[in-house]
Amino acid sequence: MNFGTLASLQFALVLAGVYWMLKKNDEFPLLASMCLLYIASYRFWAVKVGLNIPADLSNFGFAPVTYDRSLSALRYIVLGELSFLVSYMALRTRPLPLVPATTDFPLLNWLRPKVIFTGIASLPLVLLVRGSVTNQTTEGRSMGFEVSSYLILLPLMLVGLATLLLCLWRFGGLPTAAWKFAAILCLCGLFHLTFSSAGRFQFLGWMTAGSVVLSSAYKPFKRLALLCVVGALGMAVFAFAGAMRQEFAVQEFGMKKLTWIRAFSAEDANMLDGFVLLQQVYPSLLPYGHGREHLEVLIRPIPRKIWPGKPVGGYMNKLGLITANDGFTLGISPTLFGSLYGEGALAGVLIGSILYGIAFGSVVNLTRKIQPFGAVLIRACLCASLVPLLRGGDLPGIYAWIGMAFWPCFLLLWMKRKTLFSPAQPVVPAASNTADEASFTEFAAQFARKTEKKSAPRAIRTFQSGKPPDE
Repeated sequence: MNFGTLASLQFALVLAGVYWMLKKNDEFPLLASMCLLYIASYRFWAVKVGLNIPADLSNFGFAPVTYDRSLSALRYIVLGELSFLVSYMALRTRPLPLVPATTDFPLLNWLRPKVIFTGIASLPLVLLVRGSVTNQTTEGRSMGFEVSSYLILLPLMLVGLATLLLCLWRFGGLPTAAWKFAAILCLCGLFHLTFSSAGRFQFLGWMTAGSVVLSSAYKPFKRLALLCVVGALGMAVFAFAGAMRQEFAVQEFGMKKLTWIRAFSAEDANMLDGFVLLQQVYPSLLPYGHGREHLEVLIRPIPRKIWPGKPVGGYMNKLGLITANDGFTLGISPTLFGSLYGEGALAGVLIGSILYGIAFGSVVNLTRKIQPFGAVLIRACLCASLVPLLRGGDLPGIYAWIGMAFWPCFLLLWMKRKTLFSPAQPVVPAASNTADEASFTEFAAQFARKTEKKSAPRAIRTFQSGKPPDE
């Protein structure tokens, strides 16, 4: 396939995502297809027309990113996206219901002080942890090899706390002005700590989760408009945070202009370049993983102090191109489909994408049957997880990102599993007019009952007076 066909296919998947959103009240395919269109076909086009230049791979001894290599990588990404979304949609046949405004109040009353106080306490804790990491790197310790990953990733918990705060707000769990004020203070602190060039993926993560939570009360068309606005805002904020790294460019162009340049030139969407690099690694330098990279997810949480000989993760570490003495990271990623390519080339992308689509579709199907609070929370975490997954790279590290970001949410789901996973009350589907019919039926029944009560005394008076009813 040529570029025009691939780009048209990706654009068609975005339109399918819009239709799916309006028909099924499900934002997942739309978010995934919009993100993949930007980091794949749009990135290819931006480099082709000269808005940007390919990533420089010469520092690692690899061949440069060319038109043909980029087109080959684009084919794999589009194949993976198509397999992923088609398998997801095939499993997700029923629309998601509209979520009522309130849920189990005893749960909210139990959760509210815990989330607020944990959020307040986490702000100074994150500052202390970041200071410790900075001191260790200043002393010459390698970020990837000699500093504990638990310390590096601990600030990600702000993503999960922000998601819980927004869920509380959405479901009426902040009944007084004092609680709302405390929540706003926490969110302002989270914003301050995550909006930076180093923490922009954290910011984008909880921004995505928050948009899913806050839009869950609206009908599909309003949700679509809100998600599009948040998507555009997220891209602008992400580019703005990336521009904060380039002090000299800011002095030359100004922050506003540099932000527009980074956004429209796909400066931060270099995943296609990362896939080109990955194709030069497998199978020439490393054998295909055949599932081993996914197994590494299970051993990644084990600290290296406990297991000094634990194998390193990531293909650059395995090749020895990045070591504790280098002091740098790769900076480009191949998307989730790149990791699947490393597991087994074409078969890895095809089979892995289908399995991921089935897994995500099964989780979303589960949320139709459980309590609304838990359903919205799970879908918010799922959509936010698209941010690191579609960025890709070191797959065990991606799952570590997800685990450390949302462990407060996972802990709540486990502790209150009997409440949150209990069968939900029947809720009107979003893509039907049954709600209006039910409301009319209930109104008619109430009107009939009131009329019957008022007409009985009148009939008695008529009988006693002997006058006709109209008189």
